[in-house]
Amino acid sequence: MHFDFTPSLLLLAAVVPIAFGLGWHAWRNRSLPGALPFVAITLIATVWSAGDALELAAVGLRAKLFWVDFQNIAIVSMPVAWLVMTLDYTGRRKLLTRRNLLLLSIVPLVSLTLTWTNGLHHLMLAKTWLNTSGSYAAVGKTFGTWFWFHAGYGYILAIAAVALLIAAIRSGPRLYRAQTAALLVGFCVPLVWNMVYVLAPGTLPLHDFTPAVFGVAGIIVAWGLIRFRLFTLVPVARHALMENMTDGMLVLDEAGRVVDLNEAARLLIDRPRARIIARPVAETWGAWPRMAKPYAAGVDQTEFSWGEDDDRRDYEVKISRLTKHDRTVGQLLLIRDVTERALMEKSLRQQAVTDSLTDLPNRTLFMAKLDDAVRQARRHPETLFAVIVLDLDRFKLINDTVGHLAGDVLLENVATKLKRCVREVDTVARMGGDEFMILLHEITSTRDVLPLLDRIQEELRAPVHFRQQEISTSASLGVVIWEESYQDPEELLRAADTAMYQAKDAGRACYRIFDEEMHKSMLRTMRAETDLRAAISEKEFCLAYQPIVDLKSGAVTSLEALLRWRHPRRGMVFPDEFITIAENSGLIAPLGVLALEEVCSQVSRWRGPDCPAAGLPVSLNLSPRQLTDTDFVGAVLQRLDEWRVSPESLIFELTETALIRDPLESKRVMQELRRIGIRLCLDDFGTGWSSLRNLSTFPVQELKIDGSFVSKIAHDNTEYEIVRSITALAHTLGMTVTGEAVEYHEQWRLLEALGCDNGQGYYIGKPMAPEELLNYLEELERGTCPVRRLQGSEGLDPQYPVPLRSREVKGAPGAASSTWA
Repeated sequence: MHFDFTPSLLLLAAVVPIAFGLGWHAWRNRSLPGALPFVAITLIATVWSAGDALELAAVGLRAKLFWVDFQNIAIVSMPVAWLVMTLDYTGRRKLLTRRNLLLLSIVPLVSLTLTWTNGLHHLMLAKTWLNTSGSYAAVGKTFGTWFWFHAGYGYILAIAAVALLIAAIRSGPRLYRAQTAALLVGFCVPLVWNMVYVLAPGTLPLHDFTPAVFGVAGIIVAWGLIRFRLFTLVPVARHALMENMTDGMLVLDEAGRVVDLNEAARLLIDRPRARIIARPVAETWGAWPRMAKPYAAGVDQTEFSWGEDDDRRDYEVKISRLTKHDRTVGQLLLIRDVTERALMEKSLRQQAVTDSLTDLPNRTLFMAKLDDAVRQARRHPETLFAVIVLDLDRFKLINDTVGHLAGDVLLENVATKLKRCVREVDTVARMGGDEFMILLHEITSTRDVLPLLDRIQEELRAPVHFRQQEISTSASLGVVIWEESYQDPEELLRAADTAMYQAKDAGRACYRIFDEEMHKSMLRTMRAETDLRAAISEKEFCLAYQPIVDLKSGAVTSLEALLRWRHPRRGMVFPDEFITIAENSGLIAPLGVLALEEVCSQVSRWRGPDCPAAGLPVSLNLSPRQLTDTDFVGAVLQRLDEWRVSPESLIFELTETALIRDPLESKRVMQELRRIGIRLCLDDFGTGWSSLRNLSTFPVQELKIDGSFVSKIAHDNTEYEIVRSITALAHTLGMTVTGEAVEYHEQWRLLEALGCDNGQGYYIGKPMAPEELLNYLEELERGTCPVRRLQGSEGLDPQYPVPLRSREVKGAPGAASSTWA
């Protein structure tokens, strides 16, 4: 087969790279609507152009006819490919089933069969000849019967594709119309050229240059691809960002008509798409009136609920302006279903104000309701209400003996009983632990409350069954009736709490109503708390130090620092007047830090080699709250580092109350203190119910025998035997023993005889200011200290001053202890 060059080859050859480039771009975006069929179109255009170019270059009629028949492969496929692309691009992909594609391909397949069958070839081309009348040889031809049927079929498909694109332009958003128009123009240019060439012979050149026209159309489509991003922006905006979104998207024009929406929005409106598009949204969507006001006000976000009962859903709507040339052309509404989030927020709000165990309101919600009641009572002075604080008696014993699960069952049962006792307008809440609160609305006097209190006690006396075991309980109740003298809800609750504790002190299982005497007591407590808080802020506290000596050598082994409050009006205040207040108000923690700071600074000042107090450690008595409710170890490390005091300079004293309040946390903190190097002492030993157990459980190295035993000690009496047993047990466990409250020389002698290591009390030395203590220690060095000892082997008279022996102590170092009292 021979080929000659003709200038027309250049035009046709240009179509191949254009079609190939467009096809490559479409293939890279083949997942988007319309892209994959467009790849097929560019491939068909490439085959058509190549065959047309080879037809012109071939020499001889037979060779040219071969390439004419070759082109028919592309010619018969092009209308089907254009229709398929249009259906896919306009969102009608569901029509492209295998069955429909086979039906569309029947006529093209018949045409190809007739083209390549010699006996039936005339049905496609009735007559062919080599036309040499022009500047180059071309195939002259007249069309057969089937060709016209095929051409009509192809034009019908092409016109259907054009109609679909025109419909997409008319119904689509204004911003997207130019993109679809570019595709329409790129399709119509080769279609019109081919129709003129076939239906109006002689109007166009002798040879069919439709493939070349595809090059021009390709440029138009390419412009659309570059300028409008036909296969990126439109499909992403229309398909990925709309059809695949779970959020509803609604596009409105300036008049509030729906110009576009995705499937999620259509399902929300619950109408066919044809009854939504181009109609006012107010007519098609029943939920629109709930958004109309925010929409008209120009807000950018609003919320609404839609549906009935269990089908009710919550939605969040974000409104964005669509602008063109700085002019608003419409609105874009993004509708998001936030039902799950709303339910979660509701649940979190419920959890924040509800007790998880009993489903009662918690303290937060109760205080809010109490605050509302106070405001209502101030507006309407004739309105009265009452607050009841209820605390279960011996609840801890139930937890410890039957178990915490039984305690939870009991609390749930109590909550049910309390709700049964009150009216619907009243509020029952759980403050925490075993404490409940009740707010009684609309009462006329105290008499209205008394029957309720009796009923509560009667209900609580009924046993609760837990695993074939009956659990009975009672409660102590405190009641306060509203008066205008109360400043706020906290003061009311404090008054009810005070009355409840009065009921506890009265023997439990009873109630007390807050009265004037209680009110005066509470006011005194509040004033004391205020003064104490100010005193801590102003650091109005100091420490007095009392010596502790070795009973055998007479050497001072430790100092006990006693806290004093230098009150600006009352003078020196002793701990028994403010420690309880500090414990109950939570001020004990900052007060303990203040004492720790003072002890560390004093030990640091005594560090000089000529100071008689150098080397004497000082210990602090820790509060239960201080030990478990604060970062006490961190505070200790900070003060030791700040004052450059060694851990061996401190010993911390703890009472058994601190150990049993939170045993696990107490033990953990104590072990951390021991790792630092601080010694621990168990104070007031012998008064607690778990003393022996605590000796072996907690890491203490010293213990102090409570002064109640020492003060009554006499030869062979009960206290004598108790002290003997405690001392022997402590020594067995490797602990040092100190006897407190040594006030007479006989007590000294008996403690020494029983093997007690150290002694402390007024007989040895009273609590002294730091300067006075230094004088005391210097007198010890000179041998003139007025300490009286029992007459012994040295023949000393106990009525006269006796010099103590050397301060050096054999064995383990002693400690100076700082206590609150």
